Amino acid sequence: MGSDLSLDAIKQGLTTRLVGSNLIYYPSVSSTQDIAREAAVKGAHEGTTIVAEEQTKGRARLGRTWINPPGVVAVSIILHPEMSQLTRLTVMASLATSQCIEKATGLKTSIKWPNDVLINGKKVSGILIESALRGQAVDWAVVGIGININFDPKSFPEIADIATSLSAELGREVSQLQVLLHLLDEMEQLYMALREGHSIHEEWRSRLETLGKQVEVTFGDHMEVGCAESVDDDGSLLLRRSDGTLISIIAGDVSLRAQ
Repeated sequence: MGSDLSLDAIKQGLTTRLVGSNLIYYPSVSSTQDIAREAAVKGAHEGTTIVAEEQTKGRARLGRTWINPPGVVAVSIILHPEMSQLTRLTVMASLATSQCIEKATGLKTSIKWPNDVLINGKKVSGILIESALRGQAVDWAVVGIGININFDPKSFPEIADIATSLSAELGREVSQLQVLLHLLDEMEQLYMALREGHSIHEEWRSRLETLGKQVEVTFGDHMEVGCAESVDDDGSLLLRRSDGTLISIIAGDVSLRAQ
């Protein structure tokens, strides 16, 4: 198939009004997130969207590198949410990604708390959200999403056992354009729902494969162990320790607890 992404093709297929209203496309770039952050700092308007088919210096959560050869589409979207909406961007982005993959391919997805999208237990998408405050208000937020579309994870030993792609799951190449257009559409719909005060929490929660399992959660130099009991309205994980106490964890890395 080859790539079917181009600036003209994306613009012609867009059905959104806000997300992608200012669209910048690169076949290859260092990092869509870095470009979006720089644009946000300079006052780029809400909905500005950076798209690339390859990143040479892609970034992931917790300071990790995001492996992004051609076929792994990266998107960074500048938003101006209210403070009350800021913590819900993780919920929104992972739900939008999960839904867009299902609509574009028919593949069943799940979400590993807080925002990794999985297919058959392997990671197919990662999300990175960065923001800046001005006083008591959000100055800007950048939602970065990477989706493994036409990509063979087995070519990269460091992720071969934990990652997958849409093409690997389907046994054929997938239209990158259709996945991207579905993603931008889902992002717009869910963002507008948040702005209008609607809850997207239950749909996101229903996709979480983490809940009900014994897990280890690491954040910084600290680790907590317990049962991933639930999530609260802002997406924090509610972990039940062995002593019965319940704690709320805003962000961290989850792994299954060895039985």
